[in-house]
Amino acid sequence: MKATRSQASKRVFKMLSALRATLSNEEREILDDVVVTEVAAHKITSKAVDKAVDKSVNKATEVAAHKLTSKAVDKAVDKATNKATEVAAHKITSKAVDKAIDKSVNKATEVAAHKLTSKAVDKAVDKATNKSTFRIAFDPQSEEYKIVD
Repeated sequence: MKATRSQASKRVFKMLSALRATLSNEEREILDDVVVTEVAAHKITSKAVDKAVDKSVNKATEVAAHKLTSKAVDKAVDKATNKATEVAAHKITSKAVDKAIDKSVNKATEVAAHKLTSKAVDKAVDKATNKSTFRIAFDPQSEEYKIVD
């Protein structure tokens, strides 16, 4: 997809350059200002990166706060076992109790598997900071718009 986007960008720059060649000097200035202003408006700032990092760190903290601990699993197992004994008149079998225990233990394992780790936070930060940003400038020698690295 990156190659397709690059090719599309080249075609757009070529069209803009051709359009620019047909404009008067005042119109060229306006076009140049519009293009440069639009590119600057979409630039990823360090403030935006910091905001994304803070958001992901806060999310990690919240997930950790809701972590299902072994104490909570034991409490759920005890509760299920006690409930099974209490409602024996409703014919809850040991098979049903075992099924409930397995289900709660599996749920705890699944929650732990989805825990947001510092590695995931670091990956999100790297992804946000490594997004390619580019500037567009008009080259008066070739009379074309080009990407400035």
